[in-house]
Amino acid sequence: MSGYMGKYVIIDLSTGKSEVVSPGDEFYKKYLSGYGLGAAVITERQKAGIDPLSPGAHIGFCSGILTGTGAYFSGRFMVVGKSPLTGGWGDSNSGGFFSVEIKRAGYDAVFVTGKAKNPVYIYIKDGKVEIRDAKKIWGKDTVETEELIRAEVNEKRAQVACIGKAGEKLSLISGIVTDAGRIAARSGLGAVMGSKNLKALAVKGSMKVPAADPDRMRALNKKFLKAFKFVNPMDTITVAIINYVSQVIARTGISVPSQPSTVREIYKKYGTSGLTVYSALTGDSPIKNWSGVGYVDYPGAYKLSDESIVAHQSKKYGCQSCPLACGGIIDIKNGRYSGTKSHKPEYETLCSFGGLVLQDDLDTLFEINELCNREGIDSISAGGAVAFAIECFEKGIIDEKQTGGLKLGWGKSKEILRLTEMIIEREKIGNILADGVRLAAKKIGKGSEAFAIHAGGQELPMHDSRLDPGFGIIYQMEPTPGRHTVSSYLYGPLYKTKNRFPAVKRMIAGARGKDMKKLALCLGTAYFTNLFNGAGLCQFGILTGPLPVVDYLNAVTGWGLSADDYLKTGERILNLRKAFNLREGIGPEDSRLHPRAAGAEPVKKGPIKGVTLDMEALTRGFCELAGWDYSLGGPPREKLRELGIADLA
Repeated sequence: MSGYMGKYVIIDLSTGKSEVVSPGDEFYKKYLSGYGLGAAVITERQKAGIDPLSPGAHIGFCSGILTGTGAYFSGRFMVVGKSPLTGGWGDSNSGGFFSVEIKRAGYDAVFVTGKAKNPVYIYIKDGKVEIRDAKKIWGKDTVETEELIRAEVNEKRAQVACIGKAGEKLSLISGIVTDAGRIAARSGLGAVMGSKNLKALAVKGSMKVPAADPDRMRALNKKFLKAFKFVNPMDTITVAIINYVSQVIARTGISVPSQPSTVREIYKKYGTSGLTVYSALTGDSPIKNWSGVGYVDYPGAYKLSDESIVAHQSKKYGCQSCPLACGGIIDIKNGRYSGTKSHKPEYETLCSFGGLVLQDDLDTLFEINELCNREGIDSISAGGAVAFAIECFEKGIIDEKQTGGLKLGWGKSKEILRLTEMIIEREKIGNILADGVRLAAKKIGKGSEAFAIHAGGQELPMHDSRLDPGFGIIYQMEPTPGRHTVSSYLYGPLYKTKNRFPAVKRMIAGARGKDMKKLALCLGTAYFTNLFNGAGLCQFGILTGPLPVVDYLNAVTGWGLSADDYLKTGERILNLRKAFNLREGIGPEDSRLHPRAAGAEPVKKGPIKGVTLDMEALTRGFCELAGWDYSLGGPPREKLRELGIADLA
């Protein structure tokens, strides 16, 4: 046994009892940790059709199989469970330092079920589980919660995953926060914690994480780091002129080939904010609730530029085992958080509260970012909800009576900030918006569905499917819908997927026609993503350099498996997560991409002018390549048997 601790714990808040499970080495070979372990345990343990906010529902915090072994970029953890937002499989991942502490405390994962009578938090130290009173910290924001728990357990380095006000109020777009600003935001799993009266999970450990071949790990790290640190002068030039280049692309349609080294230099210098202006102008990030054009409707994009953000940065921030350090800590100088330090806003937040709502005041965006982090709400979904409300107000579907006197409008910073507060507080129209745009549109009616942009109930992220159809099909077919971190047409070449896995090369060779070949690479990349999420790896490690994923896995575990063996594991995890959705009654119609995001009414200007996606062809092609039943929208029984998971799903 190497790379994993060999056990997980299930804590029942209703009874106060804990069960430690040691599933055996073959289980880890089959599912790894992270996504895979989470999907296997919850599928097996949780009753089909259960209300995700009921006591019988489970929520899991899963580390990765490479986490804590010395592998670079291995600091991610996954929160898993049934999503109250979509009704199907829910997961969200985050970085920071929480993941490694789960393993140092003796477990690969922690699962929680039941419901406490009063607010509690769980404290785990070196395998020992305690359920502690949280009445005094219920109602506190996530930064305060972390500080108070560390003081109470007398461990300055204890890692805390907690909810803020949004999770306490059972907002279906609430997330789970660590490191005072890292958030596992997607799927509404913060509400699952809130429904259990669980304020936080705190962990502290001193155990070592074993690796089968530490010498091999050191050699792999040395080789990778040498390549990672090399700077191509052309990349330096590209980074310096990227915002100018974006203007050329926007008006001519001439694109610049992307390569990992260029992305690396952007992220090293600016973090994800380095792509904000570029994406707004080139059609990558959606503008004006997916109806606008960057250079026409959002000239203020430059006010939220890379240089504007880093001008407020006091230091860089890197997650556990990360040589990139794309994050940063900023000094907030205005607003309610003036004088405090904060995690700088990431690309998704900059876009969802920038171009999506045509807001360009940087101080307001900093305040919104900190507010979302402190109160534990998904900034993608919150920004989507605000954009939806603005368009409904503009069209006369809702009015000032419903908004509490707010005169909503594009780019109106004060109103956008206030509406975000109302969503967190569940006040007036915010009470409806707090449960996501799909449910809000059902309650409001009056044709508002046309402006509720989502897939499967989850608000779409800030990469436009009309520019990259790979995003479109993944938003619709991924078990956790509306996810941009899984695959696209862009990711395949950047990840070098077909070079890493002979099976993907064969898939592409066997696909008929150019479009199907692109789709084959997209699907193969989705398998790869499920693999590295099981390993606890960060997407940016693969996006920005030649991370030796397969070699890492073999050096840590000693398994000696082939690249295609591991790819099959990724395929198994993806199919198990999708089979969970089928079990929960989620069919093809339940996860459709919103028509506007597919270009049902094409925009008339800009890089995506006239684009309409043929989602029918994309869906049929994806199902054919994946071996899925088109009528089911997922794997048939024979596929599950082929992957060895029919007994679970």
